[in-house]
Amino acid sequence: MWNDLEEYILKLAIENSKETGRKTKIVEIGAGKFQTISKNLSENENIDILMTDIDPANENIIKDDVFNPDISIYEGADILFSIRPPAELQEAIMKIRDKVNATLIIKPLFNEDLNMKTKKMKLKNYNRASFYIYER
Repeated sequence: MWNDLEEYILKLAIENSKETGRKTKIVEIGAGKFQTISKNLSENENIDILMTDIDPANENIIKDDVFNPDISIYEGADILFSIRPPAELQEAIMKIRDKVNATLIIKPLFNEDLNMKTKKMKLKNYNRASFYIYER
């Protein structure tokens, strides 16, 4: 499942790089301790990736609070994604997306619905991965 989510994000990033002629900027919001997808994506020469979290697990993660975000971190982002963000963070993540006009992918906990009141995200099934997407 994680490989499929990673593959989908990589596919979007490569398409974006071909369209724009530049590297795709991706920001993982709420990186936590599971950073396998971001680490693997960072190995692609067409991707610049940043990770954020309120409580960074290591020096590679930028400290940021989604309720009072430093928008300069997210500016120019093409793709934002978040893996298993708590329901109370989801609207704040969407507000960040709205400010930077990026594609947003949220992978909720297994059989958890999103807590979005302002916008509807589309459920996407890609191979064995199920996640929600809001495209720009």
